[in-house]
Amino acid sequence: MAEKGLGKRDLEQAFKGFEKRRDEKMKTFGKKVVDQFHIISEGLIDQIKLLAKGHERIIERLQLMQKENERQHQETRSLVKLSFTELDQRLTNLETQMKEMQEWKKQVEGRLQI
Repeated sequence: MAEKGLGKRDLEQAFKGFEKRRDEKMKTFGKKVVDQFHIISEGLIDQIKLLAKGHERIIERLQLMQKENERQHQETRSLVKLSFTELDQRLTNLETQMKEMQEWKKQVEGRLQI
């Protein structure tokens, strides 16, 4: 009995079967990749949302600190202005007293020279 070789038709069917199995595996692999990507991307989206919330809180805190610093700055400026006003008034009073004492001294010296 002579061995019958594989004919063209047999090879084509074998190749089509191989292509079909390969295509099914690729589709399955592609679906797994897409599913895994969705899982990972959902996790990333959740993490990004948490990060955004954290940034919002940091910004809110910085804004509160900025407002408080501005309030304290204004308060300090007011106190310094008040202190300078008081010091200026005291200096003016001392200058007035000094002038009065100098005039009094001149009067006393004038009386002593008579």
